[in-house]
Order: sequence, then C-alpha cells, then structure tokens
Amino acid sequence: MADPLVLNPRECEGKTWHPPHDLAFAASSVLIPLHGRELAKAAASMPLALVEVAGVWQLVGVCGLALGHNLFVREGKWLGSYQPEWLSTWPFEIATRGERGYVTFERESGLEDVHGAGEPFFDDQGQMSPAVASRVEALKASFPRHQATRKAVAALVEAGVVTPWPEALKQSQGVALDGLYMVDEPALAKLDDAAFLELRRLQALPIAYALNLSITQTHLLGRLARLNPGQVATPDNLDSVFGNDDDEFSFDFDS
Repeated sequence: MADPLVLNPRECEGKTWHPPHDLAFAASSVLIPLHGRELAKAAASMPLALVEVAGVWQLVGVCGLALGHNLFVREGKWLGSYQPEWLSTWPFEIATRGERGYVTFERESGLEDVHGAGEPFFDDQGQMSPAVASRVEALKASFPRHQATRKAVAALVEAGVVTPWPEALKQSQGVALDGLYMVDEPALAKLDDAAFLELRRLQALPIAYALNLSITQTHLLGRLARLNPGQVATPDNLDSVFGNDDDEFSFDFDS
C-alpha cells in the first residue's frame, strides 16, 4: 500500500472519507485473506489455498479463476454463503513497525474525500467516528488470529508438507492462477511424532485438512463464472492486500 494514511487525530485532522456502500471494491480481488477461525465456513463456501506474498505464507480464499475478476462479487453484492471478514474492514489494515501496530487507511482506495465533504475520521474531541471505530475494533480482534494462522502455515511449509495445486485439477476447472498450494497428505502422514505434534500444537492440522477438503469447491468457480462472467480488470497488487506482521506490539493512535 503506497503512502497510507496513519489513523490518528493528528494525521487525520481535516480529512474525511466515504465508507463503501457495497462490495464493488472487491470485484478484482481474487485471493482474499483468511484466518483460522474462518476455516469451517470458508472451506464450505470456496476453495482455500496457501500463497506466498513478499516471503510470507498466508491462507486465502480463492475467489476467481484468473487474476482481476472476483466471481463472488456481482453488482456490489456477495454471491457466496460465507463472506470473509476482510471485506468488512477494508480500506483499513494493520501495519507494524517493531513492536508497535498502526491502523492505516488505503488512500488509493479512492474513498478519501480531498475536499472534506465526506465523513471525518475523528471528531473534534479526537474520538473515532462510529464507522471507523467499528472497523478498527474488528481489525484488532482479528489480528492475533491472523498472526496465529500465519505461524501455523509457516510450520506446514517448514515441515515440507506443502505442495502446488495439481495441474490436472487446475486445467479441468479452468483455474489460471499460479502460486496456489495445498497440503501433501502422504507427506503429512509420514512425519515423525515430534513434527506431527508440533503441527498440532500450532493448530496447523485443522488448516491442513480444511485446505484439502475445500479443493472440491473449485467446481463452484466454474458455476459462478457462468453466472457472473463480468469483465476482467487489471490485477491487484497483492502486496497491498497482504502485509507482514510482527509477533507482539501495541496499537498506536496517538503519534
């Protein structure tokens, strides 16, 4: 995310924004970040995958057959049975610097009103507006879940049980996305007790099983492509969607 607006009264003084009125902003976002507590509902609604972005492995929901067109978004509405949490907090996200965390606003979202005619980020007393506060609370609640999920995913990678989606599967379903990974179940079964127990300790096993079970949902993408053909837009910069997070930090809204 280039030149984000850091969320604090000083940086946001005199600045306003327009909360999104629908999900049209996600129409070109094909890989949606997820955390472990979303597994059950997400795996029953869309295929899941592991992806590596800027050296960080992450859990995502696969929402399209090719970059640029989210098949689950049509005319600003979500077509699936489960709506990922990320959709309710955009265009805010958490950035970290050392042990401190910052909530930032994506200026490139197009929702900042440079003329000051939108909704203020903070009121005259320095309190967040309700629309901002609700998103910040959701981000703060989900952030440790994303941290735990990324640790679990990293453990799967380190254990050597991660493998690319089969090319035969991708070709049969028309998936034109690279860099999608799942779990190699034979490799998982061959782990020694210590390695397997470490994955269990980090809660990586539910992710492993959900990943592979969700692969059957790829057929939904083909059905959605017929229902929502759309027009392929310019692919997103994935680094603006996924950020690197440190282990421990405090949120800073004052500096």
